[in-house]
Amino acid sequence: ICRKCCFKEENVLCINTFLSSFSGFASVPVTGSCCSYSSLAWAFQTRCSISAPWNVTVEQRRQSSFFNTSTADELWKGALAETGVGVKKGRGKRRKKKLRKNLNKGQEIGEGRSGFLWPGLNAPVIQSGRVQAVTQRKKEERERIQSEIVQQRDTWEKKRKIKVKREGGWSGKCWGGVILDPPDPAPNGETYEDFETRVIEVKNVFSMKAKEGRKKSIRALVAIGNGKGAAGMCVYK
Repeated sequence: ICRKCCFKEENVLCINTFLSSFSGFASVPVTGSCCSYSSLAWAFQTRCSISAPWNVTVEQRRQSSFFNTSTADELWKGALAETGVGVKKGRGKRRKKKLRKNLNKGQEIGEGRSGFLWPGLNAPVIQSGRVQAVTQRKKEERERIQSEIVQQRDTWEKKRKIKVKREGGWSGKCWGGVILDPPDPAPNGETYEDFETRVIEVKNVFSMKAKEGRKKSIRALVAIGNGKGAAGMCVYK
């Protein structure tokens, strides 16, 4: 059987249903060999006002790999174990957390391991007054470009996140005693610029859940006042 010309009977029946929904259109015959569907092109050309050749070539599209059937988000969820029974029940919560990597960083449109130069993508269309054709880089140049891309990705991963400097607390890096910004203005326009907000206590609280296991939360005690008799406090978890 010719795979390129193979046309499933179900697809033809769907087309027949589509054509029969319009008045005056007859169905396309299904009988015949796998290469005798030139009548399908004739039906589209005469009845649907579509200009098409007489010979129809239908090509099957199959995924060459499992990784082409899923999106990048679904593949990352499987690799990082973000979903499943183990995550819901708190399994492996003390292991080193894996982070997602943006594999598109450093990748230019048209560039690949084969090293082809595509005019209009990674090469100029016209050079020295002549239209350029598709060419391929030399092996040494391809290896150099790939090594540069890998080196760029390594440097991006090693970059540390910028930490916002804050005033120290009562002892070391403890949150106790840290001064925060004043509260936001009230809806009626009142401002609290003369108020001072200070963290009194921050501690971790652990609780056991039936499905999630040991769950961690943070409890904070914050006090605010203006030194003129107005003060308040808040506990947030």
